[in-house]
Amino acid sequence: MRGVKALIKTTAPGKLVKSGKFRFFRATTVSNRPTGPKLRGITKLLTQKLFSSTEPPTQSSWRGGAWQGKGGGLRRGKAVDAQVTRLAVSSAQMRKHSRMLKLTRLFFGALTYHGLTPVGSQRVVIDRKRGLGTAVDVICMRGKCELVLVELKTGFGGDRSRSGGTFMQAPIRKAKDCYVNRHFAQLAITMHLFNQEADTLAKLRAKGIDEVSGCVLYVDGDNSEKFELPNWWRKRGARLADRIC
Repeated sequence: MRGVKALIKTTAPGKLVKSGKFRFFRATTVSNRPTGPKLRGITKLLTQKLFSSTEPPTQSSWRGGAWQGKGGGLRRGKAVDAQVTRLAVSSAQMRKHSRMLKLTRLFFGALTYHGLTPVGSQRVVIDRKRGLGTAVDVICMRGKCELVLVELKTGFGGDRSRSGGTFMQAPIRKAKDCYVNRHFAQLAITMHLFNQEADTLAKLRAKGIDEVSGCVLYVDGDNSEKFELPNWWRKRGARLADRIC
């Protein structure tokens, strides 16, 4: 994995920038300076153009004593994301001796259990033509030849594959509208944007990495659950990106 962390970071075609109270993605120059118009994030576009209008059923998510009250789940998610972002690019030794929130510790424990070694976090991917931007939560290595894009989700307790009887919109009308499918759609677009980076993929192949896959990893309470991105969803990444534009 020599040089993979640096490669993942230096090849990023965009970055998250802040303007006043707002944050958005923009493309970057070779000197890593923002350029061009702001890019649209994919989360709201997915809700507006692909998901049904009915929220999938779920059980209450574990919060613990520190995250009770209005907006507690959101505060917890942001705190876990911040820790994961920082520690994913740290050494294994540093993670071993760092104080972590319960869900952060559970996340890294799940990575170890599934044989995934983090090499990057919040790695931006963009599509200038479509005007889209998003970030991969964590990028991992599995073995020596496979890169794995990991979508981290906290909460969403219960059966994540359960729907309320509704289906998604075209071009995936046959897909049940459940949380795992919603997150598969998000990951499929993210992976499609990453796979458009021909120069990045060529540099990865030069290091012996010839496969890119993805998974959604849920952490909640005392449990974690991993869903590998099925090939059915991977094949539809480009069409989904077109649909939400």
